Amino acid sequence: LVGINIYRNAHHFLQNNMKKHFQSLVIEQLPAVAEVLQQFTVTYKLYYKSPVCDGSNIIALIEKFYLDAIKVHGLISDDNVNYHLGSTWSVAGQDTINPRVEIAIKEIK
Repeated sequence: LVGINIYRNAHHFLQNNMKKHFQSLVIEQLPAVAEVLQQFTVTYKLYYKSPVCDGSNIIALIEKFYLDAIKVHGLISDDNVNYHLGSTWSVAGQDTINPRVEIAIKEIK
């Protein structure tokens, strides 16, 4: 898991490649879009590798990339405040073998 500090300091070509790679990883895991979500919230669960990880930096970058990816995929029409009504995140635990962020998106009707 790459944090926002590494991303911020990377060359813009590397930043763009990181974003594209992340988008491809997200999109390949998503089913075909049956309906575009109008309004939604997102929940992130962080499984960290190292207990000194800065969770908020990781989640900030994951959220930016994730919302862009689901927009490209067609699941949402945009991620501005008219559609994306909020996010929450929590530390789910340590996983030194498979550190990850699990993401759940909930449509608001």
